[in-house]
Amino acid sequence: MRLFMSCVPILAAVILSGCGGGGDFATAKVTGRVVCEGQPVGNILVFFEPLGEGTSALAGKQGIGRAGADGAFQVSTYGKNDGAVVGKHRVRVGWMEGQANASCPCAVNSEVDVMEVEVVAGKQNEFDVVLSKKTGRERPTLDQEEDEDD
Repeated sequence: MRLFMSCVPILAAVILSGCGGGGDFATAKVTGRVVCEGQPVGNILVFFEPLGEGTSALAGKQGIGRAGADGAFQVSTYGKNDGAVVGKHRVRVGWMEGQANASCPCAVNSEVDVMEVEVVAGKQNEFDVVLSKKTGRERPTLDQEEDEDD
């Protein structure tokens, strides 16, 4: 019991050290724009989800960019506009809440990968997120399913 009690503070320190907001993974600035048929698409969230490499399941925290009316975005992960975790990412997009644009001819679904990219330290990481045209065979998003239930 005495051994257990002496290990508790050490275990607590190890667990809590991973809970800080300072970021356990290096980031690099990431900017870009979202386009559909060559035109900018606004009111979009762009998700940069790190992919684990090798046998490690640890890949880092997801970064998010918010595209304005001009389609331009900057990614934030641990702090404002600090970029995305260095390494490979899957990129997904979704409408900002309440901002879905039914007239947009391109598919927007936060559950579907748009592309994969690699974020490199010390490099200008600028990506055009080019959306694919709707085919009519897309899976409905959660928002669309809720609208159908009403």
